Amino acid sequence: MRYQGSEAYQLDTYQNVVEAPARRSLSVHEGGGLGTRGRSASSFDIAAAVRLVVAFALAVVVLGSVRIVLTTQTVTLLKQVNVAENTVAEAMDTRTALKVERSALTSTDRIQRIATENYGMIYAAEVDSISIATKGEAASADAAQSADVADAAAPEA
Repeated sequence: MRYQGSEAYQLDTYQNVVEAPARRSLSVHEGGGLGTRGRSASSFDIAAAVRLVVAFALAVVVLGSVRIVLTTQTVTLLKQVNVAENTVAEAMDTRTALKVERSALTSTDRIQRIATENYGMIYAAEVDSISIATKGEAASADAAQSADVADAAAPEA
């Protein structure tokens, strides 16, 4: 509890509150501004909201269409990449098989065996050589060739 002191209460203050305030006389002001503006503003807001919803729906449809087109193109490109990878893999396998076959076919042992068995070829005991000379060396080349012929014609002892 609070100590309020020895002052007396003022009782008049509550009388003003209880009394009813004096009424003003009513007056009519003609004009159609606020009521018609309020109705047109609310209808404008509804039309704007409808336009906004339609614009939003159109944007969603356009974005969805773009997404579908991009997804379709991506799937098509992925299929093409898959086909290309398979083609490259097949080409690599074929290349490896051809390298193995070429290696087997160009083996020197195989070539010598085929030459001796199928064609009756043998290794040469003597090897003939030919010297090709230019004009300046023609005399010496003729001399060298005649010397080779003389050596070949001479009987071996």
